[in-house]
Order: sequence, then structure tokens, then C-alpha cells
Amino acid sequence: MKGLKTAGKLGVLGAASLVFSNMVGAGIFTTSGFVIESLRSPFLLLAVWALGGFLALAGAATYGELGASLPRVGGDYVYLRKAYGPLAAFLSGWMSFFVGFGAPIALTALGFVEYLNPLAPWLTTQGHEPLVSIFGLSPTVSAGHLAAVGVIWLLSLIHYLGIRTSGRIQFSITLLNVLLIASFLIAALSSNAGSWSNLTPGPDTPLLSAGETLPAMAVSLIMVLYAYTGFNAAAYVAGEIRNPGRNLPRSLLTGTVVVVVLYLALNLVYVYALPVEKMSGRIDVAGLAATELIGQRAGGFFSIVVAICVLACSSAMICIGPRIYYVMAGDGVFFSSVGRLSQRYGTPGVALVLQALWASVLVIIGTFEQLLTYCGFMLSLFTSLTIAGVFVLRRRYPDLQRPYRVWGYPLTPASYLAVSIWMMIYVIFSKPGESLVGITIVGLGIPAYFFWKRKNRDKTNRRD
Repeated sequence: MKGLKTAGKLGVLGAASLVFSNMVGAGIFTTSGFVIESLRSPFLLLAVWALGGFLALAGAATYGELGASLPRVGGDYVYLRKAYGPLAAFLSGWMSFFVGFGAPIALTALGFVEYLNPLAPWLTTQGHEPLVSIFGLSPTVSAGHLAAVGVIWLLSLIHYLGIRTSGRIQFSITLLNVLLIASFLIAALSSNAGSWSNLTPGPDTPLLSAGETLPAMAVSLIMVLYAYTGFNAAAYVAGEIRNPGRNLPRSLLTGTVVVVVLYLALNLVYVYALPVEKMSGRIDVAGLAATELIGQRAGGFFSIVVAICVLACSSAMICIGPRIYYVMAGDGVFFSSVGRLSQRYGTPGVALVLQALWASVLVIIGTFEQLLTYCGFMLSLFTSLTIAGVFVLRRRYPDLQRPYRVWGYPLTPASYLAVSIWMMIYVIFSKPGESLVGITIVGLGIPAYFFWKRKNRDKTNRRD
């Protein structure tokens, strides 16, 4: 199959901006309140975010080896196909389209609109009557929903114009994000309104017993790793990066290191601003901290910061997703038209349109938050399978060219796998329903795979 003939390629900073933007979404601004509610300790809060950061770096380093040795577009799909075969690769791509990218793009577009609420309250997507209710779905149309759809199509158009153009815009948005978050951190830590005594839980906060700590850490780490999701973003466009053997690992690690530092700093600000009692269970913990440290006006400013971060996250996913579907189409296991490239820009235009259509449908339906939760188990499973692929490839293809080798092998990828398996086992026993839904969605991909394989074989036979 022909490769993506893009007008120019990404450098380290452009690829690293994809990593940063794909990671820094709403997660860091909303999950810490629930994490500390589970852990009841500021120290454990910071510790679990640090552990999540270490695992993200271990995952990024492992993806660096995979991408450097297989520098093609497609990410997980390419690595799983090489390590385990075409069916495992297809199921990964199947999940990417229906859940891994389609649903998050829809939700981040809706989130972007909601975070603009202080500036344009009429754009809210909440409180509107659905058009109809059928099979548990409640399609709803409002100004906010239409604005979210418009954002998806505008970003899709930008990424249609070529990886160099989209890379520059992505880097600009990312740079703005870094400057805004850094400004907030400096202003917050310079404020005298907080207290470092918040690092010690108050006497009214019951601490976890030794037997409660590990289960609480497992639940908390699931939420934290969700916020770190995206450390592998640049691997999906490896074939569109200049000198990927050197620059891909650098971009993965650079973007991830920046995010880990910012995440730890933001959580330190939350703890400095708020005692455990005020943080616990709050989804708006970032806004509360901003108001406490800087003042009431900080709420509106911080909403803009979060909105831009969410916009950049949506943009990164819109750029990455079509690369997977494009490779699938080339393998004859997806709609053949998705494998077409724009003659002018060399980008997978049909794949971008199909993804935008699906995400737009999800915006209007607007009930896929629970679906994302249900499928979190399977998404973690496929990431773990991909990271385990580094062991498989080293054993099966010892002579494969590896311009970069993951540092600390085999402990680095093994540590990621050990913690992920521990979490997934805990999820299976504590939330069997969610795990079953995820397995069912993946299972539906198996007959789809054999349908496309048979269809492709029939076409070949007719030509012969």
C-alpha cells in the first residue's frame, strides 16, 4: 500500500506537541478530587500521580522502540500486526474507531463548549429536552451541540490540509497551553492564600488502613492513567516524522516528561490551595484552587485555559485516528475508500470525513460517557498487549533494525505490564459488567474482520 505522501514532515517539537495535546485534556483538571476522596491523603495523591507518570514514561520509552523499528503510520495497529497477527491488529483498530478515538473526540468537543460557559452560557449542552428517546438513546440538538459538531469539522479540515500545516497549528496551540498553565502555576504558587500544612491530613480525615490502601491505589491509578493516556500519540504518525528512528523516541519522551512535570505541579497547587475536606469528591477541583489562590476572576480565566487544553486534545485525536483506519483499509479489513489519499495534500481525507461523521453522531446522541468507562478495560488491555509486543518482537525478529532500544529493558516494559495486569484483574472482579461490555464490543469485531477478509478474497478471485 502506498504511504502517506505528506507535504513536509514533523520534527521533534511538532510530534512532541501531539503527545502533549493528546495527554492534557480534562483529566488532570477533574480527577484529583476523586483520587483524594479514595486515598484520603495528600501524600498518597502525589505518590499515585508520580507512579502514573513513571508508568507513562515507561510506556513512552517502549513505544519509542516499537516506532523506531517499525516507522509507519498506524501505531498500535502496526505493532500488533507484526507481533501477533492481523486479527489482533484489526480488533485494536476496531476499538480505536468506535471507542478509542470516535467517542473521546465527541466528548472533548462537548467539553470544549461546556468550558466556554462563563463566556457564552447559551452554548451549554445541558438541560435541553431530547428530540426522542429510543433504545436508551436521547438525541439532542442545541446551539452547544451544533457548536461542538462545528469544532469537529473545523479541526478535521485543518488536518486535511497536510501534516505540516496541522503540525504547526498543533504546536501553536500546545505552546499556548504550556504558557497558560505555567502562568497559572506561577501565580498560584506565589500566592499567600494557600497553606503547605494541607500536605498533612486534618484530624477529621480518617486514614486508610493497610488492607484498604492497595485497593484504593488500584482505583485511583485507573483514573490517573486515564489522564496520562496519549503518551503514545506520536507513534501513530511515525511514518510522517523526519528521521523517526531518532526523533520519534525523543518526541514521545519529551512530550511525556513535560506532562508529568506539569501534572505533579498542578496537583501540588491543588493541595497547597485546598485541604482534603474541600478537595474530596469535587470535579471542579482546579477551578476551586484557582479561586482560592488567585481570586474569583481566576475562575473565568481558568475556564479558558481548560477549554484550550481540551481543544488541543480533540485536535490531536482527530489527526491521529485516521492514520489507523487508512492502514486497515490498505490491509483490506475496512472500507476501501478510507485508503484513499488527497491528491493535493497527501492526507487520508476520506478517513477524516468518516471519523468526523461518527464523532458528530456521538455528539448528538450524547450518551457515550458510560461507554467510555465500560471500554476503559479493553483500551488498557490493548495498550498492554502492544507494550508486551516488544518482548515478542525481540524474540521473533532478533535481527529487526532497532535504532532505539527501550532503556532498562526488560524491567521498564515489565513494570508497566505488571501494574496494568494488577489493575485489570482488580477491575474484572470489582466491575465485571463494565469488563463484559468491553469484551462484547471487541467480540463484534471478529465477524466484521472475517467479512472484510472474505470480501477482499472474493475481489481477488474475480480479478484472477
